[in-house]
Amino acid sequence: MNQLLGCLCPRHRQVPRTAAYIVQERPIADDFELGQVIGQGKTCTVLKATNCKTNEVVAIKRIATQYLSTQSRVEALETELKVLTMLHDHKNIVSLIAIYQDEEFISIVTEYVEAGEVMHSFKDLDSVHEHTIRSIIRQVVEVLIELHKEGITHRDIKPENIMLDREGHVRLIDFGVAHFDETEMKGLCGTGPFMAPEVFNTRTEYSSKVDIWALGVTTFVLLTGHLPFDAPFMSQMEDMIRLGQYSIPSGDQISSPAQSFVATCLLTDAGKRPTAKALLGHPWLNLNSNMVEYTTPLPQIGCIHRYVTGERCRHQLTR
Repeated sequence: MNQLLGCLCPRHRQVPRTAAYIVQERPIADDFELGQVIGQGKTCTVLKATNCKTNEVVAIKRIATQYLSTQSRVEALETELKVLTMLHDHKNIVSLIAIYQDEEFISIVTEYVEAGEVMHSFKDLDSVHEHTIRSIIRQVVEVLIELHKEGITHRDIKPENIMLDREGHVRLIDFGVAHFDETEMKGLCGTGPFMAPEVFNTRTEYSSKVDIWALGVTTFVLLTGHLPFDAPFMSQMEDMIRLGQYSIPSGDQISSPAQSFVATCLLTDAGKRPTAKALLGHPWLNLNSNMVEYTTPLPQIGCIHRYVTGERCRHQLTR
């Protein structure tokens, strides 16, 4: 078996140009002591683990080989590994350490991000300040600038894909539905409440501006604990997204610059939506964090807590 990344693909497919990691063809338990489950998705399980030789704590994403039964699923795995390889030295993208393959699983070993998902990091806090959220969003914008410069659109920006370490540094994860600008980008992809209006026009090509829209939704969620566009059925949600009509929940306190930032991201006309580079110049991302609006705890902390436990995204759509 070819020991490069291409071994995950059918024989006739070309190995991705950025493949740089050797796939270890042996059980991962030979090198790592597997620990507790720290994440569970439809397609994978994420475990905390320890390197048997160095005692380094890592995260291991395990994907059952039987799941990789279709070309699209193989391509999603290839895409994620390709992005992690291309941007392995970026401070805000989770670091790829190794890849293992045996008869049952593909195991992707990455750095362990201790604080976990951004919303979970708020779960045990008595208060959250707007300047904390501003710092997180600014870091995500900086990652998007780099991704878009490399011709990569993430296509699934949401709180669940933003990790924080203990120092509050962002790590962006989950590049399985990312798109490289080598081909046209169209079709439903992402998580329903975070999808831009143009994504629903399935026959029309769209751009990396879909990440800016999703960032606007993400910012709204972090600030309020609510989704700006939410409905029990996807068709209803689509109508809300196309209209771009939302409101700040009653009683929430959000600064005017923050509201302006969200509104700028949530422009329904993608042509008027800023690029990530332009967005970095928005006043909200550059104001003095000692201003009263930033130092006062957000009263909506209860709603933010409830989002973690009960308002997770229900409408997952992938390519």
